[in-house]
Amino acid sequence: MRSTAKWVAKISAWLLITALVAAPSLLHCQFGIGFSPILTGSMRPGAEPGDVFITTTVKASTLRVGDIISIHNQVTGVFYAHRIHNIDIRNGLLRIITKGDANVEPERDPFMISGNGLVSKEVYRVKWVGRPLVYLTSAQGRNAGVSFLVIANVLALIFFLFRKEKKRSSAAEKIYRDLYAEAIATRNQEVNDLFPSMFDNQKGTPHV
Repeated sequence: MRSTAKWVAKISAWLLITALVAAPSLLHCQFGIGFSPILTGSMRPGAEPGDVFITTTVKASTLRVGDIISIHNQVTGVFYAHRIHNIDIRNGLLRIITKGDANVEPERDPFMISGNGLVSKEVYRVKWVGRPLVYLTSAQGRNAGVSFLVIANVLALIFFLFRKEKKRSSAAEKIYRDLYAEAIATRNQEVNDLFPSMFDNQKGTPHV
């Protein structure tokens, strides 16, 4: 009964973890809903590091100056969420300039996209949910993460070696016991062969 309960608990835990990991991708693919954590203070005072923007996918042609969008810089690849500062058209493409509310200057590299292209637009802000992620991206958080991984690997190695050594000891003990039993049986047989008259054939005890 206990083993069944343990298996049910393990399966439930794995299903929960899988759901938590897969949920953002499923929401984004099926409903266009995304999550954009704020890691820096570039959107202050409207958003603090640790807040999360909930976004929805919209056509670029529907965007307006003042909207907050989450995009990758097409030159550096950096992902960020900033407010649209200016929109114009160049060679049939929308040329979108963004700017962090706390930044003095807008981004130097424009975001180029067709009018039918899809962009993640901010629709709601959730406070403080992303603080663990902000910590992990900091120097202190990265050091703590590396230390945790090192300790976890050392503990796993110790456990593996101890478990393996225990298995080896059990196997060696079994072999030793078998050899010992075989040696005792051989000695008894030799004694019976040398002194057959001293033993009762049925009971195996000496005659009085």
